[in-house]
Amino acid sequence: MADETCPLCEGEGKGLPGYYSTMADMFTLLFAFFVLMFSLATMDPAKLSDLGGDDKGSSPEEIKEMVEEVKKEMEELKEQGITDIDDQPIEEYMDSLIQKIIDENKPAPKLYEIEGDLAEIIEEMELDSSEANMTRDVRGTAIELYGDFSFETLSAEMKPQMKQFLDSVVDSFMTRSSDKHQIIVEGHSDNEPIPLKPKKYREKYPSNWELSSARASAVVRYLIDKRVNPARLVAHGYADRWPADMTWADMRRGYVQKPIGDNITIETGRSGVPEYQGVGMNRSGIPLENIYMDTIIDSLNSTIELKAKNRRIKIIFTQQDYVDGTTPYKTPEKFR
Repeated sequence: MADETCPLCEGEGKGLPGYYSTMADMFTLLFAFFVLMFSLATMDPAKLSDLGGDDKGSSPEEIKEMVEEVKKEMEELKEQGITDIDDQPIEEYMDSLIQKIIDENKPAPKLYEIEGDLAEIIEEMELDSSEANMTRDVRGTAIELYGDFSFETLSAEMKPQMKQFLDSVVDSFMTRSSDKHQIIVEGHSDNEPIPLKPKKYREKYPSNWELSSARASAVVRYLIDKRVNPARLVAHGYADRWPADMTWADMRRGYVQKPIGDNITIETGRSGVPEYQGVGMNRSGIPLENIYMDTIIDSLNSTIELKAKNRRIKIIFTQQDYVDGTTPYKTPEKFR
C-alpha cells in the first residue's frame, strides 16, 4: 500500500512510508511494557520518605532570622540596664532561648537519619545481634530490643541498659517538637505460658498477653517521663502471636502459603513476593497449602535461641503523622 499511488491524491504523491507501521508497532509495545512495569511496582512509603517529602520545621535561614531577633532584643534590654531574666544572667537566658528556638524548629528526621543515629548508639553501647537489631518494614524503621537485654524475667521492670538505650535515643531525635510522626511500641513474648508457681506471676500476668502489653506500656511511660510527646506514642501487646522471624505480610494474613510438591525451593522475588523454583507451571497455577499460625509459632519457638529472640520490645518510627485534632478531617473524594 505504501508504494501505490493514493487514489484520492489525483495521481500526486504516495501513501505513508513502509516503516511507519513497524514504528507504530514498536511504540505500542513500549507503551504496553511501561504499563506492565508500573503495575508491578510497589510503592514503599518508608523508602519514599527518604527521598524528601514535607519537611516540618523552619529552614536554616528562618532559624537564623529568629536567633538574630533574639540577640537584638537582648542588646536592647542590656542598654536599659537589665542584667537578669527569670533569675538567670541575661547572657545565660539568651543562650538557653536560642537553643530552644533551634531545637523546636529542627525538621523531623528522615528515616536514614534515624537509622544512622540508632547505629551509632548500638555501636557506642557495644550491643550485639542477640541484644538489639535494626530492621525496616512497610511502616518505617524499627529497633528490636530482646528480652534478656530489656526486662527482668517475668517482669515489666526495665533493666538499666534498656533505660540507657532509651535515654540515648530520646536525646538524639525523639523530642523535636516539629516531629509529628507516630511511634509504635510493641511487646512480644515467646510461647511459654506464665508458670503456675510461684502464684505471684500468674496473679499479676495471667498470660503473655498481659505481660507483653505491660512491657510495651512501661516503655511508653518511660518515654513520656523523658518528655517525648505522648500523642506520638502507641503501645501494642502481641503475646506470642508475632515471632521475630515472621514477616509482616504473614502475620497480617494469619498463615503462610507453601507450594505442594517435591524439590521446590522458595526465593524472594520483586518487592518481597515469593518466587517458586522447580515448579512446572506459572505462579498463578501453583497448588498451595496453608500453614496456619499455631504451627508457625511452635516452629519459630523450637529452640532456646529462638525463644530468646521472640521475647522483645520493638519500636517502630513510622512516617505516618498522629491525629492531633487540630487539622479538620476531610472526607476522601471517593466517599463523597
